[in-house]
Order: sequence, then structure tokens, then C-alpha cells
Amino acid sequence: MKKNILAIIILALNLSAFGQKKALTENEVREFVIKSTTSQVGYKAAVEGYYNSLSDELVFWGNPVWKNKPNHFKKPKSDDGHNFYEDSITIEIHNIILMGEFANVMATMKWYIAGINTTYRNFSCIVTKEGQQLRYIQFLGIDHSEVASRFLWPSTSNKSNETAYFDMREEILNLNVERALKMSDSLVALEPSLAIAHLGQLFYYQWTKNQVKLDEYYQQAVSKLDNASPAEKHLILSMNAHDEQVTQYHLEQALIYAADDQYIRVVLAYNERDPKKALQILQPAWDRFPENGAVNNMMAYKYMEDGQMEKAKSHFEIYQRVYPTTPNAYDSMGDYYLKAGDKAKAKAMYLKAYELDNTWVQSKKKADKL
Repeated sequence: MKKNILAIIILALNLSAFGQKKALTENEVREFVIKSTTSQVGYKAAVEGYYNSLSDELVFWGNPVWKNKPNHFKKPKSDDGHNFYEDSITIEIHNIILMGEFANVMATMKWYIAGINTTYRNFSCIVTKEGQQLRYIQFLGIDHSEVASRFLWPSTSNKSNETAYFDMREEILNLNVERALKMSDSLVALEPSLAIAHLGQLFYYQWTKNQVKLDEYYQQAVSKLDNASPAEKHLILSMNAHDEQVTQYHLEQALIYAADDQYIRVVLAYNERDPKKALQILQPAWDRFPENGAVNNMMAYKYMEDGQMEKAKSHFEIYQRVYPTTPNAYDSMGDYYLKAGDKAKAKAMYLKAYELDNTWVQSKKKADKL
């Protein structure tokens, strides 16, 4: 009797297993992903294999860095293969996680034409078996070309100095001029041939209206421009021009070479007298860096100039929330409340800025006047 019961249990388990999909193996998943990817070349020759690898239930999410959403893929009725024009495709698989009849894959694909890498895509996908054929049922990809990267990069191969440069810019944009000067001095000492390392020095002496020192460090920076990028050259040349039109010209030229750079856009907007035009200059920077302090601060001032007080307040509030220990965030909000007619709140903001950093004497003077 016991033997009969055991036989029934074994039979039931076997029948259950027979009704389920077989678990995937790492080797078959790896082989499928590599083959289905690298074969997407040769125009018409690529078509059949490509569509064969896609499930009818495929959900794909292309470049989610944009404001979009996943879509259900629909196979076209016909395809002449004109989109499969690359010479070759390589793939590097970073990770495969097996989940029974499903597998999650993270990888990098690179498309080549004439030996040049044209498209660089990081992606994550889910693979399963439909009948005897592995297919993609979910795919998420991000192309490098879709991500803004035209910034004013420093002409250095030293990653630490590159980081120090961007940190220095952050201090400049938040008007922490003393710290920016010290960081600039340090960066110049670390890499004497780097022209843009002088940026903090130039800004400090421009801000403090010390023309003698500004001239001195400006000449030092200009003497190193042979090793600088076009964007670096124009930004430096804008710093001591003694002519608004020349300054404007160099800033606009710098933006041509570094269109995504928030620093250049903030300075350009600061010098723009038409608030509506200034806001147009700033909008791409805000789209890319919606929590950046300087971008929000400048947008807020330009909205105030344009009479849009509620929008101005919102951007000042973003600045304060993200940079709660930055004096400029409170000094700026003080300017907002003063223009809004609330002197008590304006004074409180100015005193808060001075409390955070007692070198902010201009905030203390504003408070004392109230």
C-alpha cells in the first residue's frame, strides 16, 4: 500500500514538471543574447533573425532619460533591412540573473560603421522561451548619444583635478567666493599649465573689484590658452574684457562649444538685460539640472525682473531646499521678500545668511537697513 502511494506521488510530481516550462541556463541565455545582437547587420540578411528574437508580447522602453514611457512593440508588415546598415556590433554582458523560465540580462552594445563606434547602448532585458525559441519579452535601453554631455570640461587627464575644477565652479555659482579662491589657488598649484584652473581667482578678483589682481591672474590664464579647449578659451577671455559686447561675444562662443554647460548659461543669463531672453537661455540648463542652486537662483531673479513673483518664489524655494547651508540661498530669498514687501521675512533671511557665514557682510548690511 505504501509503495502504491509513493508511486502515485512520484507520478504526480512528474506530470507537474512536464506541464511547466524548463528553467533557463546561463549558457543558452548568453549564447542567445550574443547571437541575436551581433547578427543585426547586413541589411536584408539581418531581418528574419532580428524579428524572430522578439516576442509578440515584447514591451520596450527606449531611452528613458527622456520623458516617455514603455510601449508594446509591433512588428512591421515588411522590412527591407535598410536600418541594419552597421558593419558590426559587439556586446559585453555584465550580468545574467536566472529566474526559472526567465532571465534578466544587463549588457552594453556598440554599433560600428567604417571601424568607428557610432552607437553606444547600455541595456537591460528579460528573456524567456516561447516554444523552442528564446525571445526578448522586455527591453530597456539608454543610448550614450541621448545624454547631454557638452559641458565645459577642463583640459586635464587627471580625474582628481577634473573633480576639483567642478567643485570650484559649484562654489563660484553659489557665491562662496573665498572658498572658490582657495580651491583655485590649490588647483593652479597642482596643475600649473591648466588655464581654467585660474577661474576661481578671476571670479574672486572680479567680484571684489580688485582690478590689479584681476589683470595679473588674467594674464597668467591667457598665457596658458594654447593648451585649452575653445570653450575654456572663450570663458577666460570673457572675464576681463572691459567691454560688455566683447564679454557677451566670448560667452556666446563658449556656449557654442559647450551647449549643455550650466555655468556658461547662468553667467550669460546674468548679463542679459531682457528677463524673458535670459529665461530662454536658462531653460535648457534647468531641464538638465532642475535642482542646481545657481540655475534656480538665476531663474528666480529673472522671473522677479519679469514680474512673475510666484514662479520666482518657487525657484528660490528649490534653491533653499537643496542647499540648506548655503548663505546665498537665504540672501536671495531675502531679496525676494523685500521686493514682495515683507520686510520682516526679508530681514530674517538676511540674518540667516550671515549666521551661516559671517563673511556675508552684505547680508548683514541689508538686514541692518531694515
